[in-house]
Amino acid sequence: MKNTTHVIISNRHIHLNREACDILFGKGYELTVKRPMAPPIFAANETVTLKGPKGEISGVRVLGPLRSYTQVEILRADNFVLGIEAPVRISGSKDLAPLTVIGPCGRIDFDSVAMVALRHIHFTPEQAAEYGLQKDQMVQVKVSGERQLIFGDVQVVFTDGMEEPMMHVDVEEANAASIHPMDIVEILPQE
Repeated sequence: MKNTTHVIISNRHIHLNREACDILFGKGYELTVKRPMAPPIFAANETVTLKGPKGEISGVRVLGPLRSYTQVEILRADNFVLGIEAPVRISGSKDLAPLTVIGPCGRIDFDSVAMVALRHIHFTPEQAAEYGLQKDQMVQVKVSGERQLIFGDVQVVFTDGMEEPMMHVDVEEANAASIHPMDIVEILPQE
């Protein structure tokens, strides 16, 4: 049974649906590719500003392609800058923090849009079976090296089209463990 995977590190970013893209960038606007990521995901050239009751963060990267919902993924420390309390959630969750998103053509005041991403590993159902894992199962992940640690509560997420399993952590988590992009980590049972 397999038990290792690579790591991808993400910074704060936003996923847009068609309606939000039209408001922020103009009717019918198409995102442009800055850098391909795990297909079909790409970092777009476009950025937005996030505004909360206490402050704002500009230059927040849009990730494409467009989705069926708009969602902002921030870092834990961004809560303090923005003056919000974004919960830790898995992508697609409801009951998120309110936030204003500003683009070159407009702004949207969202009631529920911002979250801090829960650590997770993307698998296809077939890949998860090779690892002996099930959808939504929680596992631990061991990071070796000079700042060795074990991440708990890492959720198994099913994503179609993944060429290989891939763990996602944010910049803060990566810094805590001195993780670099594409480092290999070990998957352990949740205790």
